[in-house]
Amino acid sequence: MKLLGLDVGKSRIGVAFCDTSVGIVFPRDVINVKSEKKAIEEISNIVKSEKIDKIIVGLPLNFNSTRSQIQEYVENFTRFLKESLSVDIEFFDERFTTKMAMSMSNKGKNIDSIAAKIILEDYIKLHSSDLYP
Repeated sequence: MKLLGLDVGKSRIGVAFCDTSVGIVFPRDVINVKSEKKAIEEISNIVKSEKIDKIIVGLPLNFNSTRSQIQEYVENFTRFLKESLSVDIEFFDERFTTKMAMSMSNKGKNIDSIAAKIILEDYIKLHSSDLYP
């Protein structure tokens, strides 16, 4: 199964890719959001070229599980993404991923794609019995 992880933000979208037959998650280039339509087109191109089966979108909850301000934006963006693509899209809790990504990145570079990589790795760990029968 080929998975795409997304860390959606208003100005940048972090992207990560995994082919579960290989089992390694790779961060990809960040998508700079000039418009939601353009960002969705870029994601659609990745989905087609990589033959993605499922997209995992990080859901930014507050630490106490309440809704965050950015959560509504991410949910709306994902709704538009679902309308444009014919692949499964699933939300996954992304709390703490940005802080982890900042500690792992080199001088703040690619934080968004590293966060997407962490989201995808955590998703795979939680669902490994389904992904690796």
